Amino acid sequence: MKTLLVLTDFSINADYVAHYALKLAQKIEANLLLCNIYEVPANEQNTDRKVRPMRASEENSINDLSELAMRLKAELDKEEGDSKFKPEIEQCSEEGLVGYKLNEFAANHKILLAVISMHSANNLTNFLGTNHAWNIIENATFPVMVIPYQVRFNDYKLIAFASAVNYSDINVLESLSGLAKYSDSEIMLTHITDEGSNDRIEESMLKQFFNQIPSKINYPKIIYHNIKSDNVTVSLKWLTAHTDIDLLVLVHQKRSLFQKVFNRSVTQKLSEHPGKPLLIFPCSTVNETLTVF
Repeated sequence: MKTLLVLTDFSINADYVAHYALKLAQKIEANLLLCNIYEVPANEQNTDRKVRPMRASEENSINDLSELAMRLKAELDKEEGDSKFKPEIEQCSEEGLVGYKLNEFAANHKILLAVISMHSANNLTNFLGTNHAWNIIENATFPVMVIPYQVRFNDYKLIAFASAVNYSDINVLESLSGLAKYSDSEIMLTHITDEGSNDRIEESMLKQFFNQIPSKINYPKIIYHNIKSDNVTVSLKWLTAHTDIDLLVLVHQKRSLFQKVFNRSVTQKLSEHPGKPLLIFPCSTVNETLTVF
């Protein structure tokens, strides 16, 4: 059974994200795995496990996750009738660093994607603050969905996919078509081209891209939107602020050490303050056939 991984630090925004993930799981008929990855404080490091089998940090993590799971299950129980899918809700407390634990979960569970929050209302860095959230995006081998502050789930009527219209993006589009069918969404393939780009070359590239779609994707509601701009980040921020998109989709490209030191990626800039829910596919897997929702 496909599973949504919900990473939480028990903050207010993480609570909103858990409820968002619950509604998404119902929509796409997936189970939930609630997870808290904690670091043991220095004063607990040398605790004798034979004398005290459970450290305070571990016990707190397990108890807080149990309380969250109970609240989510209670929300499901309030719904009348059996028409909606009711996901199974499991929990997992792990000691360690987020970046190193992520792909262990993927190996042990059928993780479809991770759902996380980026920051709190006052932008104070917490466990899932900017550094930890970016660590998740950088290391995950599966898609990561970043939810803005206190956003509630709504059906995805319009999904904007910021595409480079290259061959690997066909796989992402195929995966998105599976997500789109649950809400009869329209997928807006958004391509940003330089102001001075050659229109004939762009037209040829687009024709080649769209000619591949019918053989792999059987989804009729795909439209094309071109933006002429020399600043991708500004253009996508404008798109989320001035159009009625419900979800923005990106492919995260790995960068060299030099690039990481001297500039931030488009994904990083957008994910720090996402105007709309942001779904990020890792570049390392888009050349493969991705899981279809």
